[in-house]
Amino acid sequence: MQLFYTPRSHFSRKVRILLDALGLEIELIDVGNVADAIAAPYGPNPLMKVPMLVDGALSVFDSDHIAAYLVRKLDRSDQFDVLSTDADTLNARAVMNGVMAAEVELILAARTGLDTRAHRRFDKLRDSIQQGLAWLDARSGHFPSHPTYLTFHAVSMWDHLVLYQVADLAFPNLRDYVMHWASTPVIARSTP
Repeated sequence: MQLFYTPRSHFSRKVRILLDALGLEIELIDVGNVADAIAAPYGPNPLMKVPMLVDGALSVFDSDHIAAYLVRKLDRSDQFDVLSTDADTLNARAVMNGVMAAEVELILAARTGLDTRAHRRFDKLRDSIQQGLAWLDARSGHFPSHPTYLTFHAVSMWDHLVLYQVADLAFPNLRDYVMHWASTPVIARSTP
């Protein structure tokens, strides 16, 4: 198996943490600068995004789909609750994915030379990040007291936000939850 990724991608990182937690070693293929519009580094992924998993002739796109594929194939017990159908868990994942996607748009826009302060569209992205983080902070009691895929997701999102500093991170409940898990060896190994 191969995982197409970038070392700083939070979408890739939550999959990498899951792989480490499951004790799975696979080949990591760094696609380079994700702002480049060159298709070749992404292999068979037509969206030119990371992560992507290649398992023989099969390609799996999207971090959450990759996690579900790995668990269905290699961890039938689903020890990290990847296949959860709990609405609160799925909503938290959706909000985190939305925050992460908005952050990526801001970072890539700036990396390609756009002034993100000059366009109202980017104001909405910044607002959605803040509202998403506030929503998660207010619901931090839903986060599990043992490490799950939701934990991996939260840590990956938070560390990326800290790294790129595109948002105000005055969310103590969420920060405390992440800090509790961030030094766990299986999580800390992939810190960007």
